[in-house]
Amino acid sequence: MKLGIIGTGRVAQTHAEAFRQISPDLIGGAWNRTFENAQNYCAKFGGTAFESLDELLDNSTIDAAVILSTTPTHFDFAKAALKAGKHVLLEKPVCETSEQIAELMSVARENGKICMPSHNYLYSEDLRRLHHHTLAGNLGKILNFWVMFSNFHPSHYGMTGTYMMRELFVHHTYVMLYMMGRPQTVSTVGTNRHFDDPTAIDQMMITATFDDGRIANLWGSFAAEDLAREPWSYLVKVMGTEGTGIASWDKIKYGQQQEPLWDDGGYWDSFLHVDRYFVEQCVGKGVPPLSTLEDARDAAKIFEAAVQSLSEKRQIDIVYGD
Repeated sequence: MKLGIIGTGRVAQTHAEAFRQISPDLIGGAWNRTFENAQNYCAKFGGTAFESLDELLDNSTIDAAVILSTTPTHFDFAKAALKAGKHVLLEKPVCETSEQIAELMSVARENGKICMPSHNYLYSEDLRRLHHHTLAGNLGKILNFWVMFSNFHPSHYGMTGTYMMRELFVHHTYVMLYMMGRPQTVSTVGTNRHFDDPTAIDQMMITATFDDGRIANLWGSFAAEDLAREPWSYLVKVMGTEGTGIASWDKIKYGQQQEPLWDDGGYWDSFLHVDRYFVEQCVGKGVPPLSTLEDARDAAKIFEAAVQSLSEKRQIDIVYGD
């Protein structure tokens, strides 16, 4: 099996380290708009540097495309790869709109190929086991669900409005969908406490409700760093009538971090988990992803409703449109 890497920026380096743990010869080649960057990437991680996207997609030795370019390019690149007969692993946010995601679903179906969102946060063994125990009823009747994230980012990281929160909450929403299913309503609050740009939201809380009375609470802060003895820098919790379960990243820490999240072993391992599942299960055995394009579309709808709630200061009913 050989993978073609599309986009060789920072996240592509992270995926490459994960692919190298799976198999040292897994990367078959790479393309980047700047050819020199593709050459440097292949010199470090292996494979052939392609001068054009078409050259990579036309190469018969490439079984799957891993699209790690900027979000605005995802739709066109994924569509081209699927039509070229390649399976696709698509970095998140997978597209700019839910309509683009819906079209990719159709293209993947028409071409008989897997288009898997790189929803890396939910492929850890801890979360998959928590998912099993939740569905099996071992926690009793589920009452509430939490995703909690607090990770300090320097003040200059802030970008106008909800941009950075979108990058974070795309994770929260697809984890919620995986664990709990679709909510019916969302209510959102967001503030600025830290970022230099006063219009940039650095703390947000989304509360989602379900028809049966369950409540999901999705919290994110780029201003706070939890320094407690048992921190919740990233924590998923499910509470039921008969038990409680958690999945956390706070098991392996590397010491002084050079960049946000760089001290979290769970963060780095999440790329290995999702890449291994794509290679070994999806492409290797034809097993469906744990989180699908349908989930990516629903996550986009949920966040769109959450932003509307933030703007209008009221609870919003989510319209999924299917």
